[in-house]
Amino acid sequence: MPAQFVLFVIFGVMEKNRALWTLWTDESTFSTTGFGHRPWVLRRPEEEFHPDCIDETWESGRESVMIWGGFCGEMKSELQVIPPGVVEDGAPGHQRFAKYCWAINQVEILPWPPQSPDLNLIEALWGDMETELGETFGRIKDIEVIIRAVKAIWDAIEISRLDGLIRSMPERLEAVIAAGGMATAY
Repeated sequence: MPAQFVLFVIFGVMEKNRALWTLWTDESTFSTTGFGHRPWVLRRPEEEFHPDCIDETWESGRESVMIWGGFCGEMKSELQVIPPGVVEDGAPGHQRFAKYCWAINQVEILPWPPQSPDLNLIEALWGDMETELGETFGRIKDIEVIIRAVKAIWDAIEISRLDGLIRSMPERLEAVIAAGGMATAY
């Protein structure tokens, strides 16, 4: 299914003011070596290997935890720690188990093309949480402490933030369509 078709279908849903009733879910990884998402590094070409422009990607003793969450309108789910090996992100190795779970729970899934621009509003929350985690706690070396800190930050997310994300969806979709499915400021 072409990405543009999916975006127009989603845009039609937004136009009917149903974004408020969409359940935005995803998982994010938090680790003892820092943030789960790759940071952007702005640099000149000649600074490519400068130590300030290199992000460590592996460190002996690294531990991580994957956490799932969701929100719909003004309601947030409780965060769930995902057991190792259980994830649904459209990757072929994950689809069989995910499809089984959807079927037994009668969950309708919106078709989403692989490698598409990420328009899942919860990604913005994960970014907020990683920033807060780093600014408030710095590097945490104990997984149980990370889990407690992430849950505390999640619980502190205000309804106004959720509402702002939902209200931004039509502009996000327009930006992706205008960019021909390529990256946007979102």
